[in-house]
Amino acid sequence: MQTYPLTPSQLANVSAAELIAFLKNPTLVARRFAEILQAQQFLGLFLLQKRFTITGGAIGVPINEVIRAVRGAEIVAPGSEYKLTPMSAEEYEFYSAMKEGLATEVTDEQVGRLLRSPIDDAFTFLQTELVFSANDAALGAIASSVTNTVAAGDTWTTAKQVYKDALRVKALVRKQKLGYAIDTVVLPGELYAEVIPELLDILPKDSGQALTDEFPTIAGMTWLPDDGEDIPDPLFLDRRRLGGIAREQIPTPEMVHIGGDTGVEIAAIREGKAEKTRLQARNVHVPIVTDPLAAYYVTGTGA
Repeated sequence: MQTYPLTPSQLANVSAAELIAFLKNPTLVARRFAEILQAQQFLGLFLLQKRFTITGGAIGVPINEVIRAVRGAEIVAPGSEYKLTPMSAEEYEFYSAMKEGLATEVTDEQVGRLLRSPIDDAFTFLQTELVFSANDAALGAIASSVTNTVAAGDTWTTAKQVYKDALRVKALVRKQKLGYAIDTVVLPGELYAEVIPELLDILPKDSGQALTDEFPTIAGMTWLPDDGEDIPDPLFLDRRRLGGIAREQIPTPEMVHIGGDTGVEIAAIREGKAEKTRLQARNVHVPIVTDPLAAYYVTGTGA
């Protein structure tokens, strides 16, 4: 069999037998799926950056956002001891593991007639559904937890107004004195298409932001689109503090981790009697919002 990964010329000439052999190798299947499914496709992973491990099917996460000390900092005389202050009492919220998974099948007849096409289609199907499902869960958790709102000063038709409201939100978050700092903005997809060209106009002429496909960083904040329209209004947040993803490790021998920060596992299960291969992928996780005060919605932008 050809050495994996195949070069473009080898891919053009790969045989059905080699593709069937490829499907029998779980490591190669996982490696190929990792090329297609990357952590960057999961918006929830970017917005919820803490990571937790689930044991016993559930996890308790502190929800107390008061990170200020009971006693404030005091002047310490030379040679004196520092005053001891207790941490604030923590309250916990418990979450159960959520196993999201799906499977599809590739028959030997399909591989024999269409070669790589049905395999690539199967990977794309699994990728699309896992990404949409995970993003829906994460953004749904955020939407149901964040209650801070502020009205825009005016509709967002100019870069000046967008920038002004962004600075207002940053000030409101600092005013809470909880240590949060806004570093990310999520906009509904259509509003993103309207706002970003305006904001790029206020950048220096030698800025290369408009020449790349990366998400722009403006005023110290990364601006992202929510193409699934799960977030109705612009959302400003501190992604280091807002929350995270909890994962459980299930000892399933057939499942192979695809690597990276996706949390996704895949199994290629050969069903010889039926002359087909079952591709089965799962994502055992639960999104958790630990600090809802680390985010603000801006309403009345004209979105």
